[in-house]
Amino acid sequence: MKQIEGSYRSGVGPQVLWAALSDPERLGEALPDVGLVEVHDAERFSASVRPSTNLGVTALALELRIAERTEGERVRIIGDGSAGEHRVSFDVELRLAASADGGSDVAWSAEVQAFGGLGSLTQRVLPMLLRDQVSIVLATAERQAGALA
Repeated sequence: MKQIEGSYRSGVGPQVLWAALSDPERLGEALPDVGLVEVHDAERFSASVRPSTNLGVTALALELRIAERTEGERVRIIGDGSAGEHRVSFDVELRLAASADGGSDVAWSAEVQAFGGLGSLTQRVLPMLLRDQVSIVLATAERQAGALA
């Protein structure tokens, strides 16, 4: 597994952002290049995504679960996806804290393991790709949360 970390500054408060990130339907819709999202229950959902990688567009069928929630402070999401020879598994933790301007500071960490063609990205490109993907999820969740606030 590869460990990757990052941070994000949001203009909405932690409670509002947390609500978007801990809801399977809203989180599913925040995934980059997402197609169909199917919510199974309060923790589990599936999504079809088509992220761009150095291999071109890589269509993946993802199974995700919100594994842990601490209201207003933390969300942990685990999942795996596959398509043909490609397979990926991940465990992402998002930690939210109030910022001085009334927004949120989000610190995140992810453990990712890629197999098949995606495995070749692990050494050089995967950290950058994952940082971009997490930033897109957080920015989309922020827009969703801001629209509902």
